[in-house]
Amino acid sequence: VEELCARAFENLRRHLLPGEMFPVLTEANFRIAVENSRRHLPGLATKLMDQIGNILKVRQEILRRGGPIAATKTMRPQTLSDLKQLGGAPGVNRLNNPWAEELVALLPPNFLETIPFAQLPHLPRYLKALLIRMERATLNPVKDQERVRQLAPYLETLRKFDATAPSPSEARQQLEVFRWMVEEYKVSLFAQELGTAFTISPKRLDEQRQRHLT
Repeated sequence: VEELCARAFENLRRHLLPGEMFPVLTEANFRIAVENSRRHLPGLATKLMDQIGNILKVRQEILRRGGPIAATKTMRPQTLSDLKQLGGAPGVNRLNNPWAEELVALLPPNFLETIPFAQLPHLPRYLKALLIRMERATLNPVKDQERVRQLAPYLETLRKFDATAPSPSEARQQLEVFRWMVEEYKVSLFAQELGTAFTISPKRLDEQRQRHLT
């Protein structure tokens, strides 16, 4: 729980404080930054707690439907504040849950470190899309595999550029943009009824990949 709280605090800190150094370190620039942070502060902690709760609830449902929690001596129910719910090796028996890698890729144990505050509200929708995909893949695995083939080139691009870890700030930002475009594309492929945050298509993905990631 302490680790979860520390990561939540760090997530809020990155959201509230300037991400880049001031062009000129002056009192005026400092006061502007302080006022901007104060304006966004009220209710922010409660909002983050609600978002984490929503995310973990859907995650638990994926684990319930996709496969058992790794065996323990006593299977006691966990609360939403339990860090063990955040996924990865401690919580998921990968042999019994074929969706474990998909889940951990979307929601790694350190998701509050890697996913910015502004993106957190979209995670329940992405997780629900995975739930719907799980159900439909059971009913029609051939169709699921057809959609997986459509998705595969963009996942490969993500893996490739994650491995090279682009160092320029602009390149990292464009990689993040592409990552969330891929998640929206998954929604459009596997759970179109949930809707997407913006218009997404293979053409737009190809343009983003060609313009910024090659």
